[in-house]
Amino acid sequence: MTEEKENLYRQEKIQKYTAIFKNLFRYIPWLKEKQGQSTSHIYENEELNRSSMPVRVYDSTLLSLVKELNATGLMDRNYVYTFSRNMLRTVQDEKRWIASAQLKNIEDVFAIMAKYVLGGMTRGNLWTDAIENGIFLEALLKIRELLEVHDRPLA
Repeated sequence: MTEEKENLYRQEKIQKYTAIFKNLFRYIPWLKEKQGQSTSHIYENEELNRSSMPVRVYDSTLLSLVKELNATGLMDRNYVYTFSRNMLRTVQDEKRWIASAQLKNIEDVFAIMAKYVLGGMTRGNLWTDAIENGIFLEALLKIRELLEVHDRPLA
């Protein structure tokens, strides 16, 4: 009976996350293309530069991705606790954690993404950092892998 409940819980979790992320997987080719590249620049205008503050302009696809990730409802503001609980201090730590993630701790992958999505609302360079260092790409690839691999009953 316990195994049946576990299978049912897994299937519900997979269906829920698949429904949420299926549209986000379309960004994977773009993320592969942009990895290691800057996805923003400083707006330059000869006349404005003398009297105004520099303004960062972001790639429209990046803004779309961030908006959709934020709309999932899975970007938890308490991501800091995931980072301290798992001793995630550097980008390499985050990448290692994503690579070793299992379905049971998929929410930790969401927390890593939340750092960049929510943190980027006040520090916009976090969005471009997530593209350049491949965090969004690796996270989406891992989520897709976990949802596809575990979409089978245990028994």
